[in-house]
Amino acid sequence: MGLEKEMCLIKEHMEGGAIVHYKGLYYAIGSSLTGWRANPNKYATAPSLEGPWSDFKDIAPPEKNTYGAQSTMLVKVVGKKATTVIFMGDIWKPGTQWESAYLWMPVEIGDGKLWVPEPTPWSLDIKTGENKLGGIQ
Repeated sequence: MGLEKEMCLIKEHMEGGAIVHYKGLYYAIGSSLTGWRANPNKYATAPSLEGPWSDFKDIAPPEKNTYGAQSTMLVKVVGKKATTVIFMGDIWKPGTQWESAYLWMPVEIGDGKLWVPEPTPWSLDIKTGENKLGGIQ
């Protein structure tokens, strides 16, 4: 047993990290180290896990603090017609932990961009991979 290669994927000090591979690029998301307080989550892209990684950019309007959520996972649903990537985030409520919730939203992703839209009801057809914002398909 030995170490073949040592590398640092992302040099930023972040938590709540998640990575997804989509159309030839890796997208990594994370949040700042602010404890229980929400903050603007960010993303960076790279053609390989070794990089080079782009600068980090906001995944939602910064003043919205990622709608109160901290990134926890990105799930890719590949269907017969489309691929949907879902942002999954924890919404922490430190004073009332039992009321903490989750935010799951399909992201707008592609060409080096990743964006989490304003939370709204949405649906997903897991067979086709298509999602629809604003209600049930």
